[in-house]
Amino acid sequence: MQKRLYLVLLFGISILSACSYDSEKALKNGDVINMNGPVYNFIYFERFLESVEAKEAATVRIANYTPEGNPTLYNVTFDGSVFDFEIDRSKNKKRGDSPAKENMTCSELASEEGQQLFSYTLEGCQQDSTVESFTILSVLKEQEGEHEH
Repeated sequence: MQKRLYLVLLFGISILSACSYDSEKALKNGDVINMNGPVYNFIYFERFLESVEAKEAATVRIANYTPEGNPTLYNVTFDGSVFDFEIDRSKNKKRGDSPAKENMTCSELASEEGQQLFSYTLEGCQQDSTVESFTILSVLKEQEGEHEH
C-alpha cells in the first residue's frame, strides 16, 4: 500500500512539473523573456521587428513572468500584413477567471519611447466585436542599450 502511495505521489509531481514553463525552459526555447523588469533574448525581438519592417513573415514568443514566476505567453505571428496574436495563460496558476487562451488579429505594431522605457504595442486587435491594444513588451532604455545591434 505504501509503495502505491509513493508511485501516485511521484506521478502527480511529474505531471505538475511537466505543466510548468519556467524561465530556463523559455530561454532554451528562444523566447523573449520579460522578468518583470529585465528582458532576456531581446535579440529575437529585434529580429522580429526587422522582419515586420521589411514586411516579411515572422514569429516571436514573449514569456512574461509575474514576480511569483507565473508565465503568460504572447505568441505573435506576422504574415506580411497583419498580426495573429495569442495570449496563453494556461501555465499561469494565478490567472483567475481569465480564459486559458485568447486569439485575435491585430493591424499594427507601434513602438513608443518614454522617458525610461521603450514600449511595443499591438494595436487594432479585434476580438469578437471589440477592438483593443495590448502592450506586448516594455524594455528599460538602459537595458535596451546593452543589447548588441
